[in-house]
Amino acid sequence: MGPHCAGAFDPRHWAPESGVITLEVMRVVLAIGLFAIGIELPGPYMWKHVRGLLVLVVPTMAIGWFVVAGVYTPPSL
Repeated sequence: MGPHCAGAFDPRHWAPESGVITLEVMRVVLAIGLFAIGIELPGPYMWKHVRGLLVLVVPTMAIGWFVVAGVYTPPSL
């Protein structure tokens, strides 16, 4: 039951911009999920697959940084 049915849990009234709260909750959930997946990996997995992980992660992170740097506009003060 959402805010329209019960009215007990309505995150839109927690802050003027409920998108900020949603973003922060999503960040926490994503971090917990990634941490849980990392813990479940067997110990030797990283050493067996280090080359493939580096080939996938390093270029992806670099491209992501360039895209975000090109698109990001700092907020005006």
